[in-house]
Amino acid sequence: MYYEKPAYYIILKKRRQNYEILYNIGGESSVTTVLRLNGKNANIIFRGIINALARQGAVIPSRISEHEQVYSIREDLGPVVGGYLILIRKARNIKKWNSFFNDMLNGQYVGVAKALSLFLELAIELSKTVPRKSIKKTYALSPVIVEALSSSLKLFANKMIKFRERKAS
Repeated sequence: MYYEKPAYYIILKKRRQNYEILYNIGGESSVTTVLRLNGKNANIIFRGIINALARQGAVIPSRISEHEQVYSIREDLGPVVGGYLILIRKARNIKKWNSFFNDMLNGQYVGVAKALSLFLELAIELSKTVPRKSIKKTYALSPVIVEALSSSLKLFANKMIKFRERKAS
């Protein structure tokens, strides 16, 4: 049996008023939109992720146009980005979280990348148990699950930040 490795994509779409980030997982046969973020900070979040991944050599532009930017994410960091997008959902201090993401990719938070990957897996599994309310365009992750895990991830990340600060002083 042939096993197709998943591919990870992050997309920035320009809308009328603002931007929208889509996080997709799939292979050659099918692609699923797992998560969507939008709002006034979407462009800043997207730029922060792309810049951090580019410094690691972990992102390749697939399609760039005036209204859409599609990047392929290196396989080992794809789930980490998904977990980070859960973390940053409804975040107020984007600069803080972009810095955290950069530091994590640079190895300053050992084990956190794996934790983000596991949170993404957990979100996917829990979302399978949540009934869908409508047949309009849906995403693989339930908004209720993402919101709950986002709060948990923020608490976890803040504890890791404080632990690192105490350790440094």
